[in-house]
Amino acid sequence: SYHYYVEKFYDMVKINRDLRDLDFKKNLEAKQAFCEAAEKLSENENVVEAFRELQKLHEQWKEFGPVAKEYREDIWNRFKAATAVVNKRYQAYFEDQKSKQAENLEAKQKLCEQVEAIAEKDVQSSNEWNALSKEIEDIQKQWKGIGFASKKENQKIYDRFRAACDKFFEKKRVF
Repeated sequence: SYHYYVEKFYDMVKINRDLRDLDFKKNLEAKQAFCEAAEKLSENENVVEAFRELQKLHEQWKEFGPVAKEYREDIWNRFKAATAVVNKRYQAYFEDQKSKQAENLEAKQKLCEQVEAIAEKDVQSSNEWNALSKEIEDIQKQWKGIGFASKKENQKIYDRFRAACDKFFEKKRVF
């Protein structure tokens, strides 16, 4: 009976190893699919959406079990490399957004200075008032064409612009 139980024990060990190897194989296939999906994300035009999808892939990656030791390092490096590409694009996108917002802020500041200079002029005729009004309206159209500045600065610059315009039109109304 001892030999019977020893044989049964080793049969169970073999089955366990076979199942573990099968599990490793399935996990490897799943993780290769994750790598391919992450690599395809680098081609996605919408950087923010690609980043969100990458986060989901990371969550799914963690849910799957390990792979065989000989593949662990390679598969992780492949996934990490694909992740790095998407992350770099994501960071570059927001750096680009920051620079655009800085340019927009600078352009809006110039428009504010123009309106403030116009508002300070001493105007004596209605023809001058009409010409300056037309100029202010053109500047307002330019303002609308410029994109947003940073969240922190956007309201401040808008209030400055609005105050300059209001000052001009108040002076015109009084005239």
